[in-house]
Amino acid sequence: MIPHIPKGGFFAAKKPSADIQNLAPILEQNGFKTIAFAEDNVILASSDEFAGQGLWHCEAGAVAYDTDLTNLAQLVLLLDNHKNPREIGAVLWGLYQKFGPGFIDRLRGPFGFALWDTREKTMVVVTDPFGIRPVVYSQKNTDYLAASRIRTLCLDPALTRQIYPEAIYHYLFFQAACTPLTIYKEIHKLPPGQGHRITPTSFKAFTHYDIQYHPDGSKTENQWKKEIFDNVRQAVDVFLPLSPYEKTGCFLSGGTDSSTIAGMYTNLSGKPAKTFSIGFDDPAYNEMAFADHAVNAFGTEQHRYFVTPSDTVNLITSLADIYDEPFGNASVIAAYYCALMAKENKVDFMLGGDGGDEIFGGNERYVTNLVFERYFKIPSPLRRFVLEPALKILPATGIFHKASRYIRRANFPNPDRFYSYNLLAETDNHEILTPGFMNQVNTDCFIDLARQHYRKAAPAHDTDRLLYLDMKFTITDNDLRKVTQMAEAAGIQVRYPYLDRDLVDFTTTIPPDLKVKYGKNRYIFKQAMTGFLPDAIIHKSKHGMGLPISNWFRTEKMLSELLMDHLYSGTPEIHQYIKPQFLDKTLQAFKQDQTTAYYGDTLWEYLILELWLKHTKHNRL
Repeated sequence: MIPHIPKGGFFAAKKPSADIQNLAPILEQNGFKTIAFAEDNVILASSDEFAGQGLWHCEAGAVAYDTDLTNLAQLVLLLDNHKNPREIGAVLWGLYQKFGPGFIDRLRGPFGFALWDTREKTMVVVTDPFGIRPVVYSQKNTDYLAASRIRTLCLDPALTRQIYPEAIYHYLFFQAACTPLTIYKEIHKLPPGQGHRITPTSFKAFTHYDIQYHPDGSKTENQWKKEIFDNVRQAVDVFLPLSPYEKTGCFLSGGTDSSTIAGMYTNLSGKPAKTFSIGFDDPAYNEMAFADHAVNAFGTEQHRYFVTPSDTVNLITSLADIYDEPFGNASVIAAYYCALMAKENKVDFMLGGDGGDEIFGGNERYVTNLVFERYFKIPSPLRRFVLEPALKILPATGIFHKASRYIRRANFPNPDRFYSYNLLAETDNHEILTPGFMNQVNTDCFIDLARQHYRKAAPAHDTDRLLYLDMKFTITDNDLRKVTQMAEAAGIQVRYPYLDRDLVDFTTTIPPDLKVKYGKNRYIFKQAMTGFLPDAIIHKSKHGMGLPISNWFRTEKMLSELLMDHLYSGTPEIHQYIKPQFLDKTLQAFKQDQTTAYYGDTLWEYLILELWLKHTKHNRL
C-alpha cells in the first residue's frame, strides 16, 4: 500500500486582500473548504480529512479546527442552547462567546484551531497542552499564517522555503528540528500549551497551559499505588465513548505502557481489545514474546506482523513526503506497518502508550542521572585532589576510560549532562561539520533551548525537571510526530491516554523519589500495576519499537546499496553540512565495530537527511 499523504488539517491567514483572493482557489484545488472575510483580509480553511476536523462559520466569525476533544459532551452542556446538536466549531465558538479566550482552559483532549472574531477583528490560534495537534505559523510584519502542517502553510506561494541552518543542527543532534524551530527559517512551531492573539494593532503570544510539579508527600506508597491505577484507568476510560469498539485498536509493544492500556481497554469495554504488534526476525529487537504475555493475560484479539528489510526499502523513499521536514527516528517504519495492519483490519482509531515514560519516570536516563548525582556525595577534596587527578595519569583504556568518562559527565550541570552522550556533544564539531555550516550556526542552539526549558521547570526536583525536558522534546518533537504522522499515512488516528491532561496533572503530584527509586525506573507505576500486568512485563527492560537497521545495513544488499548510492556516490547534498571525511570515518567505524548499533543508527539519520534534501531540491511541498 502506498502511504497516504494527509492534506493537513486547518489553515488560517490574515494578509492583504489580493493575497487572500489568490489563496482561496489554491486551497480549494488542494481539497480544502474555505471561508473568506474579504473586508477583514482573513481566510480560514479545513481539509475535513479525519474525524474532528472541520470549518464552521457564521456572520460574526469562524473556526477552522483539528480536534479530538474528550469532553465535548460536557462542553456542550455549558452552552445556553445546549439541547441543539452542535458541530465542534459551533461549540468552540459558543464557548468563546460565553467565556472569552479563557475558554481554552476548559478543553480536554487534543486540539489545534484558528478562530476569527469579526466584531473584535481578532484571530486566536492555539494548540493543546502537549502539541498532539500541532500548529505551525509564519508571522512577518502584519501578515500571519497558521496551519496544522508545514506543507499546508506552504500552499501560500509568497512563503519562502529557505532552509534554516540551526534546524539542520537540531536534526543532527536530536533527529528533528525542535520547537519552536522548523526546517524553514520563516516557519515556526507553536509550542505546546501556547497560542497567539492577533489584532489589527498587535501580535501577542500567550500560554494557556504548562506542566507544574507539586509533589505531595503526605500519602503512603499504598495510597499512591491505588490512585495511580485508578487515574490511569480513568484516562483510558475517557476514550471509550469516542469511537465504536469495532473501529478501535491498541498498539501493543509488550512494554508496561501499551500492555496496561490494552488490558484496561479490555476490562472497561468488556470485550477483547484489538491489539497490534510488530516483530522482527532479529531476536535482539523482537519483543513479540512480551506482547504474547499481555495477549494471554488479557485475552486480547491479537494481530501481528514481522517487518522486513524489503518493507523498509519500500517505505523509506516516502518519508520525505510524509514528513515535511527531516525526521530521523527509525521507529517510524514499525509505527507505519503496525498502523497499516490495523487499517487492514477495519480499525480507524488506535490507543498508543506514548507519554507513560515521561510522566512516570520510565527512561533509563533518569536512573543514570541519579547515579551521577551520587558522585557529588563523595567529599569534594577527595574528588578534586585524589580521584580526578589520578584518572588523568592512568591509561585511558578499559575500566579507567569508563571511569574517566563517568567523572567528566558527572561534572556537567544539567541539562548539559542529560544530553552529553550525544555525538555532537562528545566530539569537536569542527571534526564533523563543514566550515561553511559552522559559520552559519550557533552550535549551542540545541542545548541553549534545553537550558531554557530546564530553568522553566524550576524549582522542581531534578528528576521532574528532566521529565519536563522529555515532555517538551521526546514527546512533542519526536514520539508524537513518529506515531501520529505514520499512523495518519496509514489512515489511522491515534489517541494517547497517558497524555490526558488530568492524568498528567495528577502525576505531577507524585514525589519524584517514587518515580525513580532503588535504582529502578517507574518504580511506583510498576508497584501499582503489579498483579494486573504479567510479572514478565513488569520486570522486562525497556525496549520499544526500535528497528534493527544497523544489522540490516550489514546483511541486506538492497539497504546497503541504498546507503552507498546516496551517501557515498557522486556529491551528496549532505556535504553542505557534514564533512566527507567524517562520513567516511563513520562508515569505517560501522564496518569495524559490529558490537553496537550506534554507527548504523547514525548512518540511518544521515541517509534520511540526504533523501529529504534531494526530495526537497526537486519537489515543492
